[in-house]
Order: sequence, then C-alpha cells, then structure tokens
Amino acid sequence: MPIARWAFNIRQPLLLENVEPLVTSLTDNDKPNIVPVSNLLNFLPKIECDRLLQKRLEDEMRRGLIGRLMIHSFFAAHHGCRWDQLVFSRSETDKPILLQPEHLTKVSFNISHHGDWVILAGDTSLESTVRLGVDVMDFQEQVPGESFDTFSACFLDQFTAKEVAFMKDAPADPSSPSGTAPQLKRFYRMWCLKESIVKALGVGIDFNLKSFEFDVQDEEETTKPTLSTRIQVHEPSPEFPEEGWSFEEALLDAEHCYAIAAQSEMEGSGPIMDGSEIKRLDWNELLKDAVPYPVQFS
Repeated sequence: MPIARWAFNIRQPLLLENVEPLVTSLTDNDKPNIVPVSNLLNFLPKIECDRLLQKRLEDEMRRGLIGRLMIHSFFAAHHGCRWDQLVFSRSETDKPILLQPEHLTKVSFNISHHGDWVILAGDTSLESTVRLGVDVMDFQEQVPGESFDTFSACFLDQFTAKEVAFMKDAPADPSSPSGTAPQLKRFYRMWCLKESIVKALGVGIDFNLKSFEFDVQDEEETTKPTLSTRIQVHEPSPEFPEEGWSFEEALLDAEHCYAIAAQSEMEGSGPIMDGSEIKRLDWNELLKDAVPYPVQFS
C-alpha cells in the first residue's frame, strides 16, 4: 500500500513562470517577477476560498492555501481526478474529507502545516485500508531564553513519565540562550507523534494523550526518516488497537520536524513506509494538474 509523502516550503516565491498561462493577474508591483499567492485562490472552490480569506495573517493564509492545493494535487496525480471536480467537506473534528468522486471517498489522506512547511500523506491505493495522521512543528522558542521547565509546565501532564524523561534527558546545548534547545526539540518531536495519532484516529482535542506511550529508539532525528519508534496503547480497543502502527519521523530542516502515523487494518501487510526521504515539491510540481474552478466569485 504505497503512501505518498509530500512536503512544501511556503517560503518558495511564486514566480510568473510558475503560473503562466494559469493566471493573468498582475504581478507584485515591488517585485515584478513575483506573483501574489492569492492568485491561486481561483484553483479552489469558493467555499474554501472564503475560509482562507478569513485568515488574519498572511502566513496563515499561505499555509492553508498551499495545503488545500496539495490535497487537490495528490488526488489528481495519484487517482486520476480532474482538479476542478473534487468536492470536499469537513469532519466534526475539522479534518478535510472528500465527498466527490464517490469512488475515492475511502482514500485516506491527511495534511499539516506549521512554520515554513506544509506536509501531506495520502494512500495511493483505491482499496484504502490504512489510517493516516501527520504533524509538523517549528522548533521555536516561545519566549527567548525561557527555561524548558517553565515552557513545558502547561504541557507535561499530556505525556507519560517515560516520555517526559526522554525530553528532559536531552543533553544541554551551551550555544542556545537557555541551554535547553535539545529538550525543546525532543518536546516538539514527541508532540508531533502525539498529534499524528490524534489525527489518524480522527478524535478531538480532548482525547487523553496519556492513554498511549511512545518508545523512541533513535534519540536524534536527521533528514533521513526514522522508522523505529514504537507505541504502547494502555487500553487497546477496536477503535484504537495497538497492532498495525508504523511511524515515520525526520527533520525537514534544522528548524522543523514531522511525524507520520499509519495504521494498517490488514494483517501481514508488511511495512507501510519504506524509509525513503519525503518528496519536496516546488510550484511547478504542485500546480502541474491545476485548472480553475468555474464561476468563482459573484
């Protein structure tokens, strides 16, 4: 069951050459060869455009827009759909779900964005028997120089004692202002793993994150994916079994990490992820199959 794994850096400038002849709007007056990403709203249905235009910060809109484009591009590239015939809605937990075409509504996919990156994981098989959840995090210090204990005080009750020990046992970094950069990176790594499970299960934010525990085998992340992390579910159920889970973790760059959780419902299906690096898209690849939606704005 091949899984598509895509990443897109939102700092890539959208150049006129990337979108001609897709759009005909003027370029940014200050940067004659750069096109505002708002031009790409034409490639989404109006209901999605309206949602994105409510974003107050430009980066929020940019991440959200690219995420929606990635979902469309995934279904066009791997399932042969016409871009402008895809119809989406939202689940009770605000997860995007596909409504049309009907024969693809069971295909599992998930999206996440934070900082400079947007990532997507999607099942390329029509007979989808896998649940997917993804998360990406920016290694940002909320308050420069803040100690790890102060930063994490509001969050540590979401982790088991073993997970907290994994974070706190990270070696100090004298070069960082507070000396806690490695601890923060481990915190964000563990948070990515927790969120990937929540999103794969499709549950809400009130889900008990201490009901399962991660056992991290490879202590340090690199850009090469790590597949060795394991999970223990304290009270397994048909909705949340302990068997069949696979995890992929890696760095996207020095400031961002991601995690993918995949749970196969087929016994003996073999590894879900193969250890290859995530595919990093550029604008040309993202917009390869793009066509405008009809009658966008009245």
